[in-house]
Amino acid sequence: MKKSILWISAIFMFATLHCFAQEEVYGIRIGGNLSSISSDDIPENLEDSRFGIVVGFLAEYPLKGKFSIQPEFQYSSMGNDDESLRVDYLQFPVFLKYNISELVNIHIGPQAGVKIWEWQDNTSTEVSFNTFNFSTVTGVGVDITENFFVDLRYGFGFSNIIDDTNISDSEGTTRNIQLSFGYKL
Repeated sequence: MKKSILWISAIFMFATLHCFAQEEVYGIRIGGNLSSISSDDIPENLEDSRFGIVVGFLAEYPLKGKFSIQPEFQYSSMGNDDESLRVDYLQFPVFLKYNISELVNIHIGPQAGVKIWEWQDNTSTEVSFNTFNFSTVTGVGVDITENFFVDLRYGFGFSNIIDDTNISDSEGTTRNIQLSFGYKL
């Protein structure tokens, strides 16, 4: 049921945005991702953050004044540094973007993630991750030129990503900082 509502909402949003778009802009971005799983159930020796990559595509649709909507589609490697706590996602953030000036913007929005990979090693105790991850992301962006930009973001997960069928009552949420560079086509 949740999946159906999420897909219907996404389709409606993109259809609506396409109808109101004035000068849509498309682009790509690539960068680094420093992430961790916040949980009281993870031992201290496994809490180190994981450095990974983020690669994605974006579209920006101007609204009224200095506002725009920026949906994205990206791959992000997340989790902790320990191999058993690594998980990769396809993520779908949708940002409300406010252009403070021609060069600087701030953005905030929800992000849905779908797990596409997790570490699996049958010789050790393994942590399983839930298929979906929901979070809020906020950031600041700077346009270096008309086409090149850089952004810094912080993501705060609010859904439990640990599947507690293997570990009862375990909970964990994601945290991450991204620094990325992009090119608007």
